[in-house]
This record gives sequence, structure tokens and C-alpha cells, in this order.
Amino acid sequence: MDKIIHLESRINQIYDHLYANSPVRIPTAIAKEVGKILRSLAYIEEHEKQKPAIFLLLKENKFENDKDIIKQVAILIRQSFKNANDLSRFYESENDINLTDSNIAFVCGKLCDIQITTTQRDVFGDAMEIFRSHWAKSNGGQFFTDQKVTQLAIKLLQFNPLNGDDFIDICAGTGGFLIAALKHIKELANGNEEKARKIAGKALLGQEIDKELADIANSTIAFQLGLPKSTLVNRGDSILQSVFGSNNNIKYNSHLCLATNPPFGTKITIKDAEILGGYELAKTYTREGLFGEESRIIQRAPDILFIEQNIKLLRPGTGRLAIVVPYQIVSGPQTLFVRQWILKHAEILAVIDLPPETFQPHTGTKASLLVLKRREKALDSVDLSKDGKIFMSTPKWIGHDRRGNPTYKKAEDGSTTDQILTDFPTIEKDFSAFLAGEEIEQNSSISFVITPEKIANEQHLRLDARFYRSHKINQEHFSNNKKNEDWDYIKVKDVVGKIFYPGRFARNYVNNDVDSIPFLGGTNISQLLLRTEKRIGINSPKVDELKVKEGWILITRSGSVGIVSTVPIAWDGFAFSEHVIRIVPDKNKLAPEYLFAFLKTKYAQEIIARGVYGSVIDEITPEYIGKLEIPVPKDKKIFEQIVNSIRNGEKERQKSIDNLSLGIELLEKTLAI
Repeated sequence: MDKIIHLESRINQIYDHLYANSPVRIPTAIAKEVGKILRSLAYIEEHEKQKPAIFLLLKENKFENDKDIIKQVAILIRQSFKNANDLSRFYESENDINLTDSNIAFVCGKLCDIQITTTQRDVFGDAMEIFRSHWAKSNGGQFFTDQKVTQLAIKLLQFNPLNGDDFIDICAGTGGFLIAALKHIKELANGNEEKARKIAGKALLGQEIDKELADIANSTIAFQLGLPKSTLVNRGDSILQSVFGSNNNIKYNSHLCLATNPPFGTKITIKDAEILGGYELAKTYTREGLFGEESRIIQRAPDILFIEQNIKLLRPGTGRLAIVVPYQIVSGPQTLFVRQWILKHAEILAVIDLPPETFQPHTGTKASLLVLKRREKALDSVDLSKDGKIFMSTPKWIGHDRRGNPTYKKAEDGSTTDQILTDFPTIEKDFSAFLAGEEIEQNSSISFVITPEKIANEQHLRLDARFYRSHKINQEHFSNNKKNEDWDYIKVKDVVGKIFYPGRFARNYVNNDVDSIPFLGGTNISQLLLRTEKRIGINSPKVDELKVKEGWILITRSGSVGIVSTVPIAWDGFAFSEHVIRIVPDKNKLAPEYLFAFLKTKYAQEIIARGVYGSVIDEITPEYIGKLEIPVPKDKKIFEQIVNSIRNGEKERQKSIDNLSLGIELLEKTLAI
């Protein structure tokens, strides 16, 4: 089993140990000292072509009581650091490692079976990312980009420096995308290091606002190229339009390939009016979705502004961009204006909805990898009729769980293998088939192709892959040509009186049981017996909007989206939160029992899941629920059987509620005696 996959747990152990047992207690300083050791190990590997045998004695802390081994290791590491630093002067004015000999031996023990200079992984950069994730990165909106994502971006961009492509990342971080591009360059150079250096020197450029991260990126690139130093990543604030001027090698309208994962999050909005004034996406829209002449400047999250900044750096007509964006950008109604701007300025080439665990445990934000090509000239309206087909994919596994622990494939007998569980290689294979003009839907479980008209015809211009993924049952109906033969199809909104949820309100709970009603949330609707301490006064604002009535259908719209329930007699007049959608059935158009049964099916639940948007909290709109097509059997006998079964179940449900309430009430009275 490849031990390098355990790097994160090793680095976390090192951090915890040094924080408690070393003379260095500041997190950034700990990272710096471990970085020195990593550079020392890399120097040893490069100059001795392998690690000294003494490192094997450090495995599993067998050295703890052997002072001679500890001393030998410390001397070797300190001298190697001095030699490495004399070559590169990466650490200015520092000629030693500020840890004890025992600290150094502990770190080496945790890393003794990991190759630092491997081309398979950016160990130095990854280690620094892991350290920073403990404190700075979660506040700054920068998150570790998994190498499966960076490698996939290179594939989707079809980056080829031999054909003149350059490769830029203006939010370079520790150089993840640049390292992936460099790896591709090495493959093209067929092991010729001098050729790889020459290509990389011409093709690669990066920019990063954080000096520490820029230094790490340059150091890692230098390691990979076998150079004492690298200056491919400049330090600069890429949100500033003035930074890409005559003194910068990165310029507007100039570059063929860009890839980046910009900082994102509403907590780090850009507020500087001077900066915002240079961005179209920082302005308000008219009702027609266009920028008005008297539009106002609006504070924006940097992820929105960086979309515009990156596209403007591309060469018109040929420049391509792979950018990680929060799922809200490609799916949410509130970000429709962003998608309008993107579609007018760029052609969509591919959309990959990344697995939810991709950026965990650092953040729960869901994201997509958006790949596009800048148009020769911006469109006046969203007309995608001349665009090519769009590759989409919805991978399930990134290779680690939400805690960051590696996940492995299962063998047929249920045992765990040593292979990382990821379907990203499948995406690359599917994309190659797509480029070759092959039909991929028949052979792929995660990838598919859509026409751009599907996006243009969608009300909110959604770009997320999950939204356009075909449903298996729906496909079967069409393939068997039975849609009109055995079924009628009708939309939910056409057979109900109303679909809505109340607006937000101040929750002023009261203790008075007489002049109040129970207040419940989305988690309550799946319960048989509702018991809550939360109550609101009968004269509270919006109380009438919050109340539900017997026979209504409830659907959770945020958090755990798609939980469905009916309102029994026992709940009539109770108040439910704004996180629950209310459907008021119309018995004259469709039996409520049949509508309820449909919404509970796996078929409906999968379609509901396709309509979910939001980067952190899943959400869905009443409008989307209203557009769901209900298959109604033309066979009246089958229809009545379904309706009667649900109707009888609802009656038994009410009996169960009555009996449970009676039993609990009786016990409580008995206990009170």
C-alpha cells in the first residue's frame, strides 16, 4: 500500500506533537520548521539518490530512548538543511532548524517511509497546505485543491505547451494547478529534464497574494525541475485590475490556458468601491438581466469577481479556463446574473460537479469545476445556438471521507483493498471518448453530454451537471415508447391550488399554552407524534402564513431537502417554519393521495435532488416542485388502488397518533399523582 496517501494524518500528528513538545508554539512557525526538515529530506534524496538507512530505525518511534540515533539524525538533517539553503537561500538569514534533536527525530520518524521528491505528489506543498488549514485557510477562504481535481483540469483544458499553450494560475496558492501542469510537461518531455525545464520556463506562470504560499509554490516547482530556485509564481493581489499591467508577464486578452481555485465565501466580500468599480459583475442588473446605465456598485464575494478577472485574461476566441466555483454559482437563483454574464462572454466546454467531500474537512462548501472558452466577442443576449456540445460528469468519490481519511475500494468478497476509491480516472476516460466523438452515455455511469440549448431554455440558466442528468425511469419510459400509451403526464402546479412557503420572521417564542400554538421545523414532519417546547402566540405576525391545514402536503426545502409528509388532523393549525414548502391540493384536479404517493417515490425523490442548489446548505424552490411531471396511469383501477391504499394508511396513521397521545397522556397523569 502506498504510504504517501497517509500524509495528512502524519502531518497532523507532527503538528500536535511539536505544539506540545517543542520550543516553537506558534502554528506558522511550526509549519516553517517542518518545511525546513522537508527541504533537508529532499536535499538528501536528490544528492544521495536515497534516504540513509538510519531513517529506518526511526520507524514507529523505536528510537525514543536511543540518544545516539537521535543525535545522528539531527546532525544529518541540520547539515543537509544548511547545504540546501546555501543553494537556494529559501530561508533568508537562517542557518539552522529551531527544534530540539528529539523534535527533528520525531518528524523524520513520521516521514521516513515517504518520498519527498516524488513526481506523483507535491508532498512539500501538500504538507504546508495541511498545516495552514488548521488556522489561516478556513478564515481566508482558501482551501486545499485535491490533486485529482488539478490533474483533471489539465485534461479538460487540453493543455499542450508543444502547440504554444501557456498556463496561468492567478490564485496559485502552493502551486497545485501549476504542479499538475508541470507533471504534464514532464510527460510530454519523455524524461528529458532539460527539455521539461525549457518548456516550463516558457509556459508556466502564477501569481499569489500570500508571500508564504508563493514561496512554497516556487520551492516545490524548483524541486520538481531540479533547480535551486524558481520565480514562476509572482507575489501580487490578483483581484486588482491594475496589477496586470506592463510590469507583469500576466496580461489581459493574452493567455491560452488558465486554471484556478480562487478564495470563496460570503464572509470575505470585497468592499473597496475602487476595486469593485472595475468589474461588471459588481454592478446591479436591470429586470431584463442586463447592466443598467445607472447601475449601482454592489459588494461581491471574490469568487464572483475572479470569474470575470480570469475570463478577461484569456485570449479572445481561443483562451480556455478551468475554475473551481461554489455550487451556488452554477445552480442558485440568486446567482443567475453571474451565469448570464458567463454565457455571454464564454462558451461552456465542461462542467464537473465535484463530490461533497472534495474540500472536507477544511470546509463543507460544495463546488463544481467549470471549464469554458472565451468568446471572440461578447454576445448581446444569451444565444447558444452556435456553441458545441457540453461534457458533464457527476463523480461520487474523491478518495477521502468528510474527515479527510482515505477511502478504499471494496473487493467482491467485501474486504477492503489498497486502492483509493475514486472515479476521477473514469471522467478522464469518458472525456477522451467524448473528444473522439463516441457516445459515452451507454458506457459511463457518471458522464454524459448535453446540447447548449438545454441551458439556454432553462429558466435560471443552470449550469450544474446534476440538474441535467437523465433519470433512469424516465429513460425507460421514452425508450419503450409507452409515455403516451399507458400514462398521462401533468405538472404538479397544474393540479394544485398553491405551492408556497412563508417569508422569514422574528421567532418570538412564548410560554403561554392557552394563547399559542406549537411551532415546528423541517425535521418534525417525518415524525409520527409531534412534541415541541417551541410555541408562538396566536397573534404573532405572519402566524396565518405559518399555519398548516389538514390534507396539505409538506416538503422540506432546505437542509435535508425532499422529506415529504401530509398534514393529519392532529397537526391542523400548527405552525411550521419557512423551511417547509406547503402544497395545497385541489381534489377536483387530482386526488391528493396520489400526488403524495408520487412525491414519496424514488423516481420523484431523484428528480427533486436534481433541482437542489446551494454551496453549503441544500435548497429547493416551490417553482421547481411545481414543474415536476406526475405520471398518472390511464388504468383507473390501478389509480384507485394507489389512492385507496394511501387513504387507508392516512386513517391508520391518525389512529396511531391518537393512541400514542392517549397512552402518553395517561402515563404523565399517573406519574403526576
